[in-house]
Amino acid sequence: MVPSYPRARDRRVTPAARTTALTLAATLAVTLTGCQGAALSDDDGPAAAGGPVRIGVVVPLTGPVSQVGTALRNGLELAVKKVNAEGGVHGRPVEYVVVDDAGDPANSTQLARRLVRQDKVTMLFGTITGDTAEAVGRVADEAHVPFGTAILGDTEHCFAYQWGFGESTRQMLTPTVPGLVAKYGKKVALVGSDYNYPRFYAGVAKELVKQAGGTVVAEEYSPLGQTDWQPVIGRLKSAGPDSVLSMVVGADAVTFSKQAQQFGLLTPELGYEGAPLDADFQPALGALVAGRTHTVRWSDQVDDAESRAFAKDYRDAHQWKAPIPEVAGNAYFGVKFFLAAAEKAGSGDPQAVNKAIGGLTLDSPLGKGTRFEPSNHVFQADMREVTIGRDGAYTVTRTHPMVADTTPKKGCA
Repeated sequence: MVPSYPRARDRRVTPAARTTALTLAATLAVTLTGCQGAALSDDDGPAAAGGPVRIGVVVPLTGPVSQVGTALRNGLELAVKKVNAEGGVHGRPVEYVVVDDAGDPANSTQLARRLVRQDKVTMLFGTITGDTAEAVGRVADEAHVPFGTAILGDTEHCFAYQWGFGESTRQMLTPTVPGLVAKYGKKVALVGSDYNYPRFYAGVAKELVKQAGGTVVAEEYSPLGQTDWQPVIGRLKSAGPDSVLSMVVGADAVTFSKQAQQFGLLTPELGYEGAPLDADFQPALGALVAGRTHTVRWSDQVDDAESRAFAKDYRDAHQWKAPIPEVAGNAYFGVKFFLAAAEKAGSGDPQAVNKAIGGLTLDSPLGKGTRFEPSNHVFQADMREVTIGRDGAYTVTRTHPMVADTTPKKGCA
């Protein structure tokens, strides 16, 4: 996965692709509408009038994080197909409109506004990078339309209409850090891409390392797009860490990991956790991550009938051999949660649906009694320790039930 709020390196404005449940067509021009600050939603949208429940999907299908955006869209499509096969929402079919923001927040803002005004969507879903999530979150709050994300990490701001199904930083690190210190030793090094989220991640990690009786012996950051990690690796190695927590993201995660092994930092005796162990990178890292454990919300190896059915459908639909990216699972079950809230609301009115999201409790493969914490809009769900096999399987070796994150944020109400 690409954690919240890295800034995309490529800011090209590209034609946007438009997809509906029925058609795949029509490139869209990217233009600004100048509607900032206005309440954008109308109450005569298709769902309010008894028509289909429509989801506006904003994802990067082009640009540097398009692979992750495509996985999110794939998971969402299968969720909609499943809900429609089971009768829709109050008998209404579910449709979706996909737009490509190319990972550019200016595009995200403009396209989200158009989805609300022109396509009359009941809810918004998607985005990969944190700045695009924040852009759509602001539109969602202006328009009073619920917006869901599926990527890991914390959003910088809390919005009343934004809900994240990806694991928060504390949910990732709370079960991870004590085990890392106990197994490998007390000296922990931190390394990350140089933008705001890895620094936030490091702040939480330092707090938890101290609580576990450990010490942070090094902290390094490098700009996105770094190709020569040798100086950073040299400094990390000289600190003599027992383990490394990495929030080096995107293609850099692969480059860093391979060079860390090449220059003698990443040995079998060193603990190694973080973004490079995500399923997205396993095909590129292979044996380098085999045998290591990783903390995730969802894996395609979760022993649950609904999860297994989704994984099979995903592999069949996309001829997928590699581990299924976690973001696809988070999107699949996240959209189903949103649509269950729409069912509970008994209305296609976006404000009624948003209220129902905040009050819904739902059993799913993500946990029993999953729900959102009102004070921060963090999804309260299980976390899993997986062990990465040489065959690429992310086998669940331990379940941490309902890992809570109740740290309050401003702006949620």
